[in-house]
Amino acid sequence: MIEKIKITVITLATIFSITLSYYLIDRFSYAKEMQLYPIGIDNDTVLRVGIIGDSWVAGKKLDAFLLDEFKVKGVNSMITSSGHVGAKSKLIYQNIFKDSTDSYSSKFVITSHPDYCIVIAGVNDALVQVGAKFYSHHLSLIINILLRNNIIPVIVELPKFGIIKATNDMNWINKTRFKIFSSFNNKGEIDNIETYRSNLNNLLIGQGLNDKIIFIDFDKVCSSYEECKEIYKNDGIHLNERGNKLLSQAIAHELLKRITTR
Repeated sequence: MIEKIKITVITLATIFSITLSYYLIDRFSYAKEMQLYPIGIDNDTVLRVGIIGDSWVAGKKLDAFLLDEFKVKGVNSMITSSGHVGAKSKLIYQNIFKDSTDSYSSKFVITSHPDYCIVIAGVNDALVQVGAKFYSHHLSLIINILLRNNIIPVIVELPKFGIIKATNDMNWINKTRFKIFSSFNNKGEIDNIETYRSNLNNLLIGQGLNDKIIFIDFDKVCSSYEECKEIYKNDGIHLNERGNKLLSQAIAHELLKRITTR
């Protein structure tokens, strides 16, 4: 009887260890740079803008606002977007290469060859504490795949969202889990936004990418969550309609500056 208990305990412990190892590897491992695929180039006068990202992009939240901003300025534009709710930067990168039959594939955005591609990523990375290097690595992969396809990346800075509020609103298990992760990835500080921003900025400079992208300073939309809660939904994570309009205006402003000076 004792032998059977020992075998059962060892078996369960082994299964638990394998499951935990797979979970940690899947969560924290970095994606490798993937192969490019050839795409065509359109030479018409329409401003083509792609958007890829997480839930901030899903459901075409920004598309209509951007179209309106360009229309007011007399610019004929076309917006193509793909957002994946809950996706971290790694998955947003991997979605670019998924077959078009996959519901989360964003390949069609890239193969439509936009002039610019807006990238909104990082909120989920920050929230679940995967680490600044993880975030920066995958943003650089996204930037490079766009540049190699002659698409100008438009990178939206990691927003000042309500990361403390969102963490405190979690159930005990998730809150404890992410606090443990933060002890490894951000010295135990839950609010890692400035760390993520700084790490990405240093990486872009180090790789010579900072002058090859259009950077959207999110502080011009919201410099502090505590001071602009009115542009966020109650969860503190997602923008409401007013917030989406303000972000669209900030993006359109930067793009129109580039277009008028070409």
